[in-house]
Amino acid sequence: MHADADSETARWMRVGRIAALGEPLLELQPAEDEIRLAFGGDVANCLVCLARILGAGGPQLSLVSALGDSGYSEWLRERLRREGINLGEPPLAGEPGLYGLPLDPRHRPGFSYWRSASAASEFLRSPDPRQLEMLLGDPDVLLVTGITLALCSAASFRHLCQWIERHRLRCRIVFDVNYRARLWQSESLARERIGTLEALAEVIATGTEDEKALWGCADEAAIARRLGAHRGECVIRGGAAGCWVGAANRWQHVPTLPVRALDTAGAGDSHLAGYLAARIGGCARAEAAAYANQVAAVIVGQRGSAPREGLAFPPLPAQPSGSTS
Repeated sequence: MHADADSETARWMRVGRIAALGEPLLELQPAEDEIRLAFGGDVANCLVCLARILGAGGPQLSLVSALGDSGYSEWLRERLRREGINLGEPPLAGEPGLYGLPLDPRHRPGFSYWRSASAASEFLRSPDPRQLEMLLGDPDVLLVTGITLALCSAASFRHLCQWIERHRLRCRIVFDVNYRARLWQSESLARERIGTLEALAEVIATGTEDEKALWGCADEAAIARRLGAHRGECVIRGGAAGCWVGAANRWQHVPTLPVRALDTAGAGDSHLAGYLAARIGGCARAEAAAYANQVAAVIVGQRGSAPREGLAFPPLPAQPSGSTS
């Protein structure tokens, strides 16, 4: 491993606190003749997977959001706490957001959402910059997603970018594109905000479907060209095709083993968690991407986006390979 890669890996291994900004949600899971209540939401899914993989000795995990003050708020809050996730919340009344998985998982897209009036949506639309500073604290890594950006107002998006500009030398920004067209006022606004965050991020995670929908990229080569100016780490998720990892013009395809997918909800969130966990564990990029493929394969074998109770992930690689790819 050359000096730059060794220094980069060492920095990952010093991560002591990871914060995520976004909206955890109540999740409705159809199951035969009943509907089961669970939880999900992209940042919550990613943090729960990180907590399961890294265990009690891993970095402190914090989720900055607002869940409200109802019985369902406390139900969701307690389940996140059980997973070892700390919550940073303003004192807002209201309810958590809600979404439903497709009644028939063979037909997508079929998610249903009830989140426009949620406590988290209110918080993300109108945060006080001083409140945002207090809630985020001083993390080593901040996770933001395209869904987070879609829920922001113009003012709150500006505040978030200003926070990142002030802290980016100390805090590594991880950005998951996670484009959901129905959450955005327009494609042009989505491209503007997502492009801005990509320029500020050190790690970009994206998927071939999102790239085609938002940027018109026909294949992974086109995505790599779009991301070519980015000097940090990029991970392109390709589903059954595996993923591609790299930066600038140096890319490596990391295939995955075929699995029977019961439900792909949460696959991208778990993939990012696996990648980050492996990097924190000392793995090089390609090895971290291979582990991320394994983690996502576990999630698509269950119903629901967050790992169910008792679900175990493969152990992290015991020895980093030393590859710089």
